[in-house]
Order: sequence, then structure tokens, then C-alpha cells
Amino acid sequence: MSSGHRTCIAGLAEQIAVVTGGTRGIGLATAEELARYGCAVIVVSRDRDAAEKVAQHLHQSHHVRSLGVAADVADRRSVGLMLDEVLAFGLGRIDIVVNNAGYPVESRLWDTPLHEMPAEKLEEWFNTVARVDVGGARNVTHAVLPTMIKQKSGTLVYVSSTPALSGHKATPYTEAKAALLGLMRDVALNYGASGIRANAVAPGNIKTGWFEGLTVEEQRRLASEAYLKRWGEPQEVAKAILFLASPLSSFITGQTLVIDGGKVIH
Repeated sequence: MSSGHRTCIAGLAEQIAVVTGGTRGIGLATAEELARYGCAVIVVSRDRDAAEKVAQHLHQSHHVRSLGVAADVADRRSVGLMLDEVLAFGLGRIDIVVNNAGYPVESRLWDTPLHEMPAEKLEEWFNTVARVDVGGARNVTHAVLPTMIKQKSGTLVYVSSTPALSGHKATPYTEAKAALLGLMRDVALNYGASGIRANAVAPGNIKTGWFEGLTVEEQRRLASEAYLKRWGEPQEVAKAILFLASPLSSFITGQTLVIDGGKVIH
């Protein structure tokens, strides 16, 4: 985490920004970028202590208002309580929501081919991922839309992944991330007339938590998949999210921005 003087993007300062899964990886980097450009940032995590620690860092490093909130986005009641805290902090406003929370990589769900998954476990395994990745984003979106409709403005960014566009061996994750894009497009279509924009990012191989669990050879092999022949950094995804969340992308909605070093061309 770095500190420094405030950088400006017109119309972004003092915006009320919510980042789910904001204590690590892409979520942490995104919270940092939004704070760097003057947003008041609410960091959401199931771990309140971790969320509050990040919020305190953002306040101290970037001199912005910040709040750490504990919530399980897959639980509607928990999201309702989160919304109460967000609205109190934002004095009734919610300007930016980054739906980043996702189910962690779990080997049995990631590495088991669809045809080898136990039939009696199929629904459970797929729902385990979808409950967080899609259900969580759906719950948060449903909660914040009335406020955005009332204020006639708002921006939502959904963190999907390249498998949603190109496919992958980890079918429960691929399916959930693809469904997330469908949710994003319907929000863009149905609420654009209310001044609300919705877009997504689709990161490829990014140095988040799972990177450290790979062997050196696996890291090298996956790096070679990108045209740029390297892994992406969480900050590189965060900067793209910042763009989609800011007035710099004011006439962009319903789109998916791929951040993968050139692996997926479409």
C-alpha cells in the first residue's frame, strides 16, 4: 500500500464508493485507487477487523473518509444491514459499487472435470460458487438500485474473469462468472434511463492469492499464455475499474473490459 498526494479526476472526488471483497487482491487495489482519486470508500468484507484496518489505512494515506463494514454478500439480511451502514456514512448517497467479492479457488471445484464430478455433489458444488459470485452481486445490486434510481445516477462495476468469455476447466467458476455478465448487461439495459451505468472487467492471470500457490513452472507456463508474456498486477485491474467507475467512461455501459495481456482476443 502506498501513500501520496491526492490525484484528481473531475467529478470523482467525494463520491461514495463501495468495494466488496475489499481487503485483498483486486478489491484491495481498487479501494486504494478510488481513495487515491478522492472517493470516500466503504470497504466490505466478512472480516470486520480486516475491513476496518484497510479503511483506516485509506484515511491515513489519502486523507479521505472511509469505513470498514462486515457483511456476507451472499446473505440478503447481511447485505441489508450493510446498506444501512453505507447510507448512514454516505448521507443517503451511493455513487459507485464494485462487485468484487467472489468464492475462493477451491481445488476440488477448480480441478475436477465436469464429467468426473459426483452426481450427488453437482448442485451443491455449482451453487457454492454461484451463491457468492452471482448471488452476492445480485444481492448488493438489488440493495443499492433504489438509492441510485432516486438520485438518478450511479455506477456499478462487476469483476468477472476471462473464462466467462473463453471457457475454462473450472466449470463452476466459469458458469458463475458468465452469469455475472448477464446480470451486468440487464442492469445496464434496464436502468440506463435512470442515469445508472453498469460495466464489467474480465481479468486474466493476475497475481492474487492463488498465484503464490503455484509452482515456479506453473507460474512461467501461465505467464506465457499472454501476448505480453507476464502476469498482471492487481493494480492494473484496479486502474481499469477506476476508469469504468469514473466520469472518464461516462458514455460506456453494458461492456466488458478484458485485462489479460492479450490472451483473449474478441
